[in-house]
Amino acid sequence: MWKAIARFIITQKAYIIIALLAMIVFGAFHAKVELTKSEAKLLPAHDSVWINFQNFRNTFGQEDNMVVIGFKDDNFFKANHFLDWKNLTDSISKQKGVQQVISINDIQILSKNDSLKQFELKPLYPDFEPTDQKIQQLQKAVDQYPFYKGILKSNGAYQTAIYLDPAIVDTPLRIEVVNYIEEQVHQYEAKTGVNLHLSGIPVIRTNNAKELSKEAALYILGSLFITSFIFFLFFKSFRATLISMTVVLIAVLMLFVSLNLLGYELTALTALVPPLLIVIGIPNCIFLINKYQQEFKKHRNKIKALQRMIMKVGNATLMTNFTTAFGFLTFIFTDSDTLQEFGLVASINIIGIFVLSILIIPIGFSFMPEPKPRHLKHLEKKWMNRLVDHMEYIVINKRKWVYIVTFLVVGLSFLGISMIRTSGNMLDDLAKGKEYYTDISFFDEDFGGILPLEIMIDGKKPKSIMKLSTLKRIDQLNQFIDSLNYSSSPIAVDRLVKFGKQAYYNGNKDYYSLPDNKEKNFILNYAKNTVSDANVLGNYVDSIGQKTRITTFIRNVETEDLEHIFEQITKKKDELFPKSQYNTYLTGASFVFLNGTYYLSKNLLMSIVLAIGLIAIFMAVMFASPKMVFVSLVPNLLPIITTAGIMGYLGIPLKPSTILVFSIAFGIAVDDTIHFLAKYRQELKVSKGDIYHSVLNALRETGVSMFYTSVVLFCGFGVFMFSSFGGTVALGGLVSLTLLVAIMSDLILLPAMLLSFNKLTNKRFIEPDLDIFETKEDETVIVEEDELIG
Repeated sequence: MWKAIARFIITQKAYIIIALLAMIVFGAFHAKVELTKSEAKLLPAHDSVWINFQNFRNTFGQEDNMVVIGFKDDNFFKANHFLDWKNLTDSISKQKGVQQVISINDIQILSKNDSLKQFELKPLYPDFEPTDQKIQQLQKAVDQYPFYKGILKSNGAYQTAIYLDPAIVDTPLRIEVVNYIEEQVHQYEAKTGVNLHLSGIPVIRTNNAKELSKEAALYILGSLFITSFIFFLFFKSFRATLISMTVVLIAVLMLFVSLNLLGYELTALTALVPPLLIVIGIPNCIFLINKYQQEFKKHRNKIKALQRMIMKVGNATLMTNFTTAFGFLTFIFTDSDTLQEFGLVASINIIGIFVLSILIIPIGFSFMPEPKPRHLKHLEKKWMNRLVDHMEYIVINKRKWVYIVTFLVVGLSFLGISMIRTSGNMLDDLAKGKEYYTDISFFDEDFGGILPLEIMIDGKKPKSIMKLSTLKRIDQLNQFIDSLNYSSSPIAVDRLVKFGKQAYYNGNKDYYSLPDNKEKNFILNYAKNTVSDANVLGNYVDSIGQKTRITTFIRNVETEDLEHIFEQITKKKDELFPKSQYNTYLTGASFVFLNGTYYLSKNLLMSIVLAIGLIAIFMAVMFASPKMVFVSLVPNLLPIITTAGIMGYLGIPLKPSTILVFSIAFGIAVDDTIHFLAKYRQELKVSKGDIYHSVLNALRETGVSMFYTSVVLFCGFGVFMFSSFGGTVALGGLVSLTLLVAIMSDLILLPAMLLSFNKLTNKRFIEPDLDIFETKEDETVIVEEDELIG
């Protein structure tokens, strides 16, 4: 088969070039990809937490639509500063997409309308003028209305709440609105010298998307530069570097085309695929070009060298790319849309970059002059030969120490694994050090947090929520949440009823409390008539009075603390609201994200196990020897175990970005094993079963390419460590570390095991019924120079 493929590529290169050019032109018009505007969906549609979240949104709408501006300013209540602030909030409130602005300069209060038997929402000062006297009155008024405690003022700090139209939260208009608010805030800061803090989920998502867009370009350019630079250092050939860069650039272009055609957006995960392709594609080029130069050095025949490059390395390269793609493809068996998109796009394009490399490299070199002596010098580098000699010495003479060190590493790694913790923090992987991230701490310290947590309460009967007994239960739960000191002051219908009672008694602060049995009939009657219209923070009771929500915001705390908070609230909620009378559950962005992280982590771990199992079966078929699976998997499991152990010692938690390391690293690391075993079997056929010399010859021939590719992979993934996203930094560092251990395993542990367990190298392995690798040597030239087209 590969003889026919080699002939087709070399003789039909004109048609292949035309097809490639057509593909590039097509890609130029279809490579546009939109940056994601919605939050990643981590839970499947059938998950109970996700179902509850959707039910909540269907009842009360989007819960993560609030933007907050906070500050501490001793001069704020002076006329000139206050006027600037009023101008700021007025300009924001007029912006399209802004639903409501709640600010100290425009305090709304409830007042009773006895004729209509309802409360009405009115400005405290309808015709407010920012004079020093009026401002002082307003400052005192904030303290007069406890309803606003924790909403407008807390710990001497002030904040303004800006509610976006829920319909725009997952649209490009949200980005426009957030950008406009940021612009207005910066103008205010420049004019007054006051440092404002801007946050909220819409702000975090918008700025995170901006950073992702910038870093996606950084990943591509950085990986291109570092891989091409290292490639050139090894090969000292501009033509080889140019051909290799052509392969990966076309591959990246077609990746964006595939994203577009599949209707996928650029997310934090899919943004990793372009540099992944570059880093994975360059090793393809290294193996192919290295083999071409080795063959040319033997017989000085360019066409024969290209032929044998395709025949002898093409199949092994296909198998390595196939196993890598297969590792990524296991993500489609998860229930996570995010992982499925990532796995499908990555696997398709990994196979695509193999096709591009097997076509472009031989065609490119067929047009170029024969390699010059300086291009072949790297094959005889003394330091490289010394390194291979040293590895041979260890494999032959120090195998006992190889196994001792391996067992020690495994033992210490399992000890480290026992220390690993899981992280489900919503803000854990944000771009730390950025202004929008540091602003989060201001709201954590002064207002209790910005991560939404909602508690849904269903009284099972219409009008059950407005019963005094239910309001008292809600008030008790709110007091308990407030006492935890891990959240903002909860907002719920009981707070509105207290506000209404204060309004009923003409704004007297002493009456800010739930009505007693004597007051409940007339005060709740007012509240029932107006609660949906006079709720200054949105709808907190459904239209029939059966369901209500309690809203609070959680601090940016460690996952263990977050779990403890949710457990405490759930326990208290269940005590206060018996299941016989109420249906209740926790929801909101923070709760969904925590559960989504755990679900995603579980799915990723399952995909790793699945990938290992399926690749093991695949390798057993490839090498026609189930016994060789043991030899091939051990060197690839060791790096994963070692990395997991190091994560435990360094306190790096398990989360989607770090679990992804194992799938990526295993899929890539197994490639070197396949190359080594393929060459080992070729040598066995030539030497008629001489295991000792076959191992050493395989080590010497594949060692250089494997070393080159490992350096490229190590440095290529190292580019991710320059990211401002914590998860991406961990991904880059851990994959680089894993691949470093993998190359040592493949070049030392694997050959040592082949020599020690030589009985595993049976006749079926040497001469399988189905020889996928077509290991028979072919000295003929299938295409002469005068047969070439073009």
